[in-house]
Amino acid sequence: MASSKTLRRLEVVSPVPADIDIANSVEPFHISEIAKDLNLSPKHYDLYGKYKAKVLLSVIDELKGSGDGYYVVVGGITPTPLGEGKSTTTVGLCQALGAFLDKKVDLGIAVQKACENQTQPMKFLYPLDISIKEKIEAIAKSYGASGVEYSEQAEKQIEMYSKQGFSGLPICMAKTQYSFSHVPSQKGAPAGFVLPIRDVRASIGAGFIYPLVGTMSTMPGLPTRPCFYDIDIDTATGRVLGLS
Repeated sequence: MASSKTLRRLEVVSPVPADIDIANSVEPFHISEIAKDLNLSPKHYDLYGKYKAKVLLSVIDELKGSGDGYYVVVGGITPTPLGEGKSTTTVGLCQALGAFLDKKVDLGIAVQKACENQTQPMKFLYPLDISIKEKIEAIAKSYGASGVEYSEQAEKQIEMYSKQGFSGLPICMAKTQYSFSHVPSQKGAPAGFVLPIRDVRASIGAGFIYPLVGTMSTMPGLPTRPCFYDIDIDTATGRVLGLS
């Protein structure tokens, strides 16, 4: 099936730019535009943001009479002038290599290599100098929410952190990963919902504030062997051991 989209040719550049620079140099098509080119209507897929969608299996039966197309896997490898590949972003690459080439890719090393090539600072959805509420509402808007509702506890915490001078910290939302809303069963990209903020907490040392959305709970991140196993008291001196 022919597409009306214009293919973008990638020019050879030396020195080879970092992955993030290549990604930021173009504006991706909205997934609905691509779906329209493929004769898919909104009922055929569930949106996951602007650039991703999950196609329903029922589409296979509906498009049985259509001609075959091509399945393209993008491996996310940044080429060097010699063509051997500088780094990988492993977007689907680990699964592809593991399934078809019987090889394993160390995701951690791939991410580390990609990060080493970063030349631009992280870009937030909001200016860091706006209020905590304004940041939360900017994120909620990106989810598709029509508004934000704060509990009494959340209001108290926001006021306290603001008075303590921590309103300039970025926000990390603690919410379900199954939906853009606070309800896990609302799949795809629901819109028009009000996002409830039950509580607001801060990890000052790590440098961020994290609102608790809906019924989301948190748990401590512990290593395989928690440090308290190595904490003891020297009975001769009364000194606590293993704290540093």
